[in-house]
Amino acid sequence: MPRGRRMSTVRIVCGVLWASIAIVCAAGSVGEWLIGVHAGAILCLVIAIGSGWYDYRVWTSRSRRLIV
Repeated sequence: MPRGRRMSTVRIVCGVLWASIAIVCAAGSVGEWLIGVHAGAILCLVIAIGSGWYDYRVWTSRSRRLIV
């Protein structure tokens, strides 16, 4: 049975940071939509999707560089 790749501490910290950015921006998007700031909600949603995609790439070891 082959062993999986071991994740470094830097990769784990980077993944947690990008996940928290994605969650905060997604919650901000919902909040801004509810108070009527639709352009800000769309911008927050785009940022949340981008950071979520990068976070996925960090956790699956597909990102070459880790941006912290």
